[in-house]
Amino acid sequence: MNRVFAVLCLLVGVSGCSSDSVSFSIDNPTDAAISVNIDGTPHEIKPHAAKDLSLRAGLHTMESPTTGALKFLVYAKGRGGLINPTFSPYVTINEVYATNKTTAKAFRPGEKTIEIDGVAFKGPFVLSDELFIDKAWTYGVHEDFPETIRVGMDSKGNINSKLFSKDAFIRYVESGEGQVGSFARNRKATPPPQRHFPPVTPLPTFKDAELEAKAAPLKDLCTRYQQATTADAQTALQKSYMPLVTEFLGVFARRASQVSIEDRETYNALILRVGNTLGQSVRVME
Repeated sequence: MNRVFAVLCLLVGVSGCSSDSVSFSIDNPTDAAISVNIDGTPHEIKPHAAKDLSLRAGLHTMESPTTGALKFLVYAKGRGGLINPTFSPYVTINEVYATNKTTAKAFRPGEKTIEIDGVAFKGPFVLSDELFIDKAWTYGVHEDFPETIRVGMDSKGNINSKLFSKDAFIRYVESGEGQVGSFARNRKATPPPQRHFPPVTPLPTFKDAELEAKAAPLKDLCTRYQQATTADAQTALQKSYMPLVTEFLGVFARRASQVSIEDRETYNALILRVGNTLGQSVRVME
């Protein structure tokens, strides 16, 4: 799925909101209206529609027939994203925009195989059905991929992404591949989406006692960040993150030749886990 773009200079303007306010969109991909109560305010979402809202950093409440009653924590400076109270599947597609077919070959978005209702799709796709889906797309559910984009004069191409609801994803892929109706013919009966949240698991532990001791400050930061309920506390921990990671990286590098394969894997898992924690916009606190 390659596209072309016009080679023009682009002047990027920056606009923003307060750093402790994060933008979200409550989406309803179903055929029936839904109601979601956030912080005591009801939000009615029509079928195949969405409602934008901004939430301050800190603790919030949510209740709906599909989510039940829960608390969630919004993080300052978060990317925001989609609130998915129906736990429906959404797919992000990464599209290559290039000046021609030759330059398009230089852009290779990673491919994955995802499965929807028992039907497999392989391509530059990312599937998610979480209650909160962090923004990782250029164009939202109710926006279209543009036919062209504007970039700098020296650019040969770019990769842009769009978030699709399940039905829109099926239509888009089938239309592009000339296989309209294939999903309907091959799909399997599946139960409706159910309430679920990411499992809470302990941080990985090093076998090497010295590495474990050196990792303690980074682990402590991660634990405190998960419980930080004010923008000031969150921002302070965000500022502490990079110095702690850099310090631990130095410790690990100096001991690299002596570290076991298992502890190398633990190191990678810990750095990824802490980075993901500090990068999330929301955490559900049941």
